[in-house]
Amino acid sequence: MKNLTDIQAARFDDLARPYLAHPAVQRMGGFIQHGNVTTLAHVVRVARCAFGWSQRFHLRVNERDLVAGALLHDFYLYDWHAPHPATPHHATRHPLYAAENAARVFGANDAVLAIVRTHMWPLPPTRVPASREALLVSLADKYCSLYETLFLRAGRPAASPAPQPKARA
Repeated sequence: MKNLTDIQAARFDDLARPYLAHPAVQRMGGFIQHGNVTTLAHVVRVARCAFGWSQRFHLRVNERDLVAGALLHDFYLYDWHAPHPATPHHATRHPLYAAENAARVFGANDAVLAIVRTHMWPLPPTRVPASREALLVSLADKYCSLYETLFLRAGRPAASPAPQPKARA
């Protein structure tokens, strides 16, 4: 989301930095998500979008959980385009794989894990977002996925690399 103020962008960068600096999260840059967009660029786009909406509409959210859940929502670490018996039913199960990784690698709290597990709602219809943070991430994921699929396809200009947090002096 490009409409963040400098203060909001700095806050986002501070919240995102520990995740984006982690080597396991950086591995997401090696997998394509939609069109020619990497999974890393996708999760950063979703996180900035969800965070931006929370700021724009003055929603009371836990910003730390929102950004963590958005950045980890597709933290499954495999190429979903190549079917594999160990990862069947990608559309409905990848949130569970991502939540397992988020818990193992980051010790993610229950609120973050709920965001990750429910981001694909209404697939399946039983995993419903139950917080503002989870609903924002679910909606931002659909918005960004549609944009990436329609406008960032092969043969079109490449997606810009995932924005990196600015270094602090």
